[in-house]
Amino acid sequence: MKAIVVYSSKTGRIQQIAQAMAQVLPQGTPCVPVDEMPSDFSNYDCVFMGFWIDENQADPKGQEALKKIANDHVAIFTTMYDDPYSDQASKHLRSAVELLKPGSGVVGTYITWTDKARYMYEPDAGEDLHLDEAQSFAKNTVSRLKGN
Repeated sequence: MKAIVVYSSKTGRIQQIAQAMAQVLPQGTPCVPVDEMPSDFSNYDCVFMGFWIDENQADPKGQEALKKIANDHVAIFTTMYDDPYSDQASKHLRSAVELLKPGSGVVGTYITWTDKARYMYEPDAGEDLHLDEAQSFAKNTVSRLKGN
């Protein structure tokens, strides 16, 4: 299975989460910021796309990246300070999914909750980004796609 992790990060949280996910994906899985993403995703079995929430939607770079992704298997991940199980969180994810190129399929979504007071600042050294949960999401997504 060939995967790629693409991310838009302002404070470094999404970058850390993206890198943690890439560590548990098949060896050699690229992990790149949106500025370095490929123009064609047809060679990938799965695209993991991460962004941060800005003004109740994907950040501007994240939005532009989402609009360029065409793939049958897209896994979306984000950070937000809203309750990840809230209606608001669902709306954030839905708006991101709707930006994908027509025909793309979403195989999973994952949210890392962050403290509202710290959301726009670089994470503290001891801040729990729940990287183990992000890695589980990535592994489970690939496992489901493989049919395991």
